[in-house]
Amino acid sequence: MLRDIADDKVAGVLITDTRMQRIHHPYDGGADVFLATFEERDRMRDRHVDWLSSHPSGL
Repeated sequence: MLRDIADDKVAGVLITDTRMQRIHHPYDGGADVFLATFEERDRMRDRHVDWLSSHPSGL
């Protein structure tokens, strides 16, 4: 499924935990990740800083 998303064969896929508190939205060229708390977001950001956009707005 992730390969098909990366190849832009499938779109609009959301992967969630069973309580829908964390959402992963992969798409051709990247992914959006929605987490349950600001603290969890900050830990994820700090763990994967090399994956973040270098654009000043973060986009």
